[in-house]
Amino acid sequence: MKKRVDCFIFADALGWELVSRHGILEDLLPVRNRCETLLGYSSTCDPTILTGELPCQHGHFSFFVKAGNESPFKSLGKWSFLPQRIAGHHRVRNRVSRHLAKKLQYTGYFQLYSVPFKHLPLLDYTEKKDIYEPGGIIGGQDTIFEHWRASGKPWMRSDWRRGDAENLAQAKDALSRGDVELLYLFTAGLDATMHRYGPHAPEAEAGFERFAQSVRELHAIASKQYHDVRIHLFSDHGMAEVSQASDMMLRWQTLPFQYGRDYIAVWDSTMARFWFHSEKVREDAMRWLGEQPDGRILSDEELERGGCFFPDHRYGELFYLLPSGSLFVPSFMNMGFVKGMHGYAPAEADSAASWLATHETRGVKELKDIFPVMKDAAAN
Repeated sequence: MKKRVDCFIFADALGWELVSRHGILEDLLPVRNRCETLLGYSSTCDPTILTGELPCQHGHFSFFVKAGNESPFKSLGKWSFLPQRIAGHHRVRNRVSRHLAKKLQYTGYFQLYSVPFKHLPLLDYTEKKDIYEPGGIIGGQDTIFEHWRASGKPWMRSDWRRGDAENLAQAKDALSRGDVELLYLFTAGLDATMHRYGPHAPEAEAGFERFAQSVRELHAIASKQYHDVRIHLFSDHGMAEVSQASDMMLRWQTLPFQYGRDYIAVWDSTMARFWFHSEKVREDAMRWLGEQPDGRILSDEELERGGCFFPDHRYGELFYLLPSGSLFVPSFMNMGFVKGMHGYAPAEADSAASWLATHETRGVKELKDIFPVMKDAAAN
C-alpha cells in the first residue's frame, strides 16, 4: 500500500455560496472556507491558481484585446456581410474556431464566441498557448506542474479538452493502480450546467449530487491503495442566477461613435472594455456611460487593488461592469440570454470561490493561496 496521495480537484464555478447552501461533501471534506476570487472570468482566475501570481503579474485577464500592428483575424472581415444571427450562431462559430485554431497553431483554449466578423480584424486573442503546458503563461511563470515534474514524484493531470466523465475515469484508473502521488483533476461540467439552467435549478442540484458522488468514489478507490488520501477541492469563482438583461450594447451603437475610427471595444458577458482614439471621444463616452443605470465604471484604483490593473492598458482603458445577476444581451460572448453567469465584482456574494479539503493545510483565503498548497504537496 502506498503512503500518501494528494488529489487536487478543480470544480469550475462551484462557488462558496453554492457549497454552503447545499452542504456539498461536508462529511468528507470538513476543512472548508470561502476563497476570494478575482475580477474577470476563468481566463483571469485559472492562471492565478496555476502560478500563484495575480493577473497583473502573469499577464492573463480576458481573451479579446485591441490588436497591435496586425490582427490574426484579418481575413475574417470578408464575412462581415453575413447577418449576425447567422454569423454569430454557436455552430458556425465552433466550426470557424476549430479551423482557425488549427491554421494559427493555437494550443490554448480558443473560441470566437459571437464577436462580429466586422470587428475581428481589429482584435487580437491572448490565450494562444495552452496555459497548462510549459511556456503557456504570458508572463513566463512556471505553473505548478513544472514544480511537480521537478519533484520527481509520480503525478498526472487531466486534459481540460476532455469531458468530466473521461477525466474522472482516467483519475480513478490511476488511483486504483496506485500510480500517482499527485493528481490534478479538471472538471467543467457544473459550470456548463449552471450556465444553461441556472445555479438553483433542479438540473444544477442533480449535478451537484452526481459530482459529490464522483468525489466519494474517487476517495474510496484511492483508500484501497494509499494509507493517506488527501482531497483538495476548489473552484475559480462562483455562479449567479441571471435575472436581468441589459441591451446597453445596442444603445451604445446608436451613438455617433464609429468602431475602429473613434474607439475599439470588447463586450464581454458582464463587462465592457474600451480603447479610445481621442480625448474628446473618451470624455463623451465616459459621460454617457456614467449616466446609464445598467452598471458602473471601474476606477483604476479598484482594478489595482484587485491585481487587474495593466499600466499599458492592454485589456482596456475603461472598464464598465454590470451588477451580479445582470447580463449584456447581446454581447460579444452571447447573442441571447443564459440563466447563470459569473464575472461580476469579486465582493458579490455569488462571486466567491470555495476551498474544501480532507486535511488542514496552510491557509487558503484567495485564489493565489492554492498554488503554495499544491507546491507543498510535492515537497512532503
